[in-house]
Order: sequence, then C-alpha cells, then structure tokens
Amino acid sequence: MSESIHFLHANDLVGSWSSEIFFYDSFEDTQLEFHADGTGCYAYLTPYSQDITLFEWTLIKDRIEFVEHFRVTIEESEQTNGEKYSTYRMDKRYSEKFFKAEGLNIENKEMKVIAFYSPIIEGINSQFFGLKSKTLDKSLKDSAMRYEQDN
Repeated sequence: MSESIHFLHANDLVGSWSSEIFFYDSFEDTQLEFHADGTGCYAYLTPYSQDITLFEWTLIKDRIEFVEHFRVTIEESEQTNGEKYSTYRMDKRYSEKFFKAEGLNIENKEMKVIAFYSPIIEGINSQFFGLKSKTLDKSLKDSAMRYEQDN
C-alpha cells in the first residue's frame, strides 16, 4: 500500500472522501471534500454536531498543501430545538504526505483510497479515506459557507 503517487492528478482527488465508509454502524465520520476549483473542507461529523474547516489545496507530488481559512462548529440544541454555532477565522498553512491505494468498503466493493501518514485533523485518528462520490451535489463546504457569510 505504500505505492508512490507522483502520477496522481488533482482531478483524481476531486470528490467526497469518508473514513466511515470502511465501518458498519459508525456514529461518527471524518470527511474530506476536494473541489475542482482548489477549495475544499474537512469535517468531523457526529449525530448531533459538525465541525467543518474550509481550506484551499494544491497537489504537489506526494503531498497536499493545505491553507485553512475558516472553521465552524455546529451543534444541535435540544433545549431550543435549533442549532448553535461558533466560528473561527485563521490562516494556517501546512502540508501532508499521502499515498493512494485500493480498499474495500462495507459492502466489500473495491474503491479508491487515499491514506495520510498521520491524521490530518488534530485529535482525530482518521488517516484513511475511501472515495464516497466524485460529485459534490450536497456539499459540506456549502453548509459551512452559509455561516462564513454571516460573520
């Protein structure tokens, strides 16, 4: 699984990637979205909360260069039957080395996998992401941008 990915093109990354795709009955998920315009997001999702970070990305050989810009944490509130949120603006730059692989999803079907050498989200152990969809119709990035425009 440690195959070099120098031949990988940016278009290969475009889509929605999930760590949950490997597991049954998971109550949380870490998702990545890479958009063709060089933007994207990663999100830690639970049944009652979403923590979404917007970024710009660039593929450089076997690394992805990230520039994080905005984070929103959204929690469902049982008391108000609505949601509460907090936002944070930043300019954090870093790069992560990764490789591509093949894997099996929960239905035992082969899928594309990207694997990072260390977790890309601080405090979350997800390092492997299976391709969920190449289309980004209902995007987590769009959800987060709703809150970015309010601030």
